[in-house]
Amino acid sequence: MKKNTGLETNSLPQFFYESITDITPEDIFRMGGTAVGIDLDNTTVYDSTLRLFPGVKEWLKDIQSAGLPVVIVTNTYTVRAKLIAKKMGGLPYIANANKPDISGFRKAVEITNTDISGFVMIGDQLFTDVQGANNAGAISVCVKYKTREILALFHFLKIRRLEKIYLESKGKGDKV
Repeated sequence: MKKNTGLETNSLPQFFYESITDITPEDIFRMGGTAVGIDLDNTTVYDSTLRLFPGVKEWLKDIQSAGLPVVIVTNTYTVRAKLIAKKMGGLPYIANANKPDISGFRKAVEITNTDISGFVMIGDQLFTDVQGANNAGAISVCVKYKTREILALFHFLKIRRLEKIYLESKGKGDKV
């Protein structure tokens, strides 16, 4: 039996950005986006905290002012997701999404009243956010992670190493 390293997956993002705040509403519309899903840790908040990255609140206002609904799709637990969602202006959220499982993306599409093909998922992890979005038929956007993960450090060091190997194997090594 072949060991699953994650390198055989559908984890190549359709779009890369340095930071979530670099993505404009116009970028999302050009992607074909009609709604936006956002990850939490290392995408919009510092890992394992409730502290938003600088500029995230303003970015959310710009995205929503353009008529794009936003929903949080996260693997974090419900209480933390709820607290962060409140800090983000009361965004709807899907906690314990178990990404890359596609059920959280299906729920997000229902919440935002859009079609999966117009749902733009923005996250920092290839094997959860991107793979899940791709498998669901959504538009996948990867942003560079900002800080080293605090919890399960060695697990995430391995994941980040596998992401680097995966991107290099796809000729995208400059993205890490």
